[in-house]
Amino acid sequence: MIGERIKLLREFKGLSRRKLEQASGIPEYTWTAVEGGKQKPNEDHIEALAKLWPEFKFWLVFGETMPECGQISPELEEIRVSLKQGTQ
Repeated sequence: MIGERIKLLREFKGLSRRKLEQASGIPEYTWTAVEGGKQKPNEDHIEALAKLWPEFKFWLVFGETMPECGQISPELEEIRVSLKQGTQ
């Protein structure tokens, strides 16, 4: 579900819902409802997240990645960072 992906991305980025509210302009209680499946995200929610993290927008909406187009998931980002650190 998209709410689960939003929560996963928020946690991956190390943000509390309060910090996400500050970054996105969307109230904390809305993110709580979306992440908990009580409310479906609307266009404004998706757009706010896409502006914050454009590289994750395809994954957020569809749950899929397109690395060749720069569209990744938190998991792919972790792997990329891990590989980069391993080569340094």
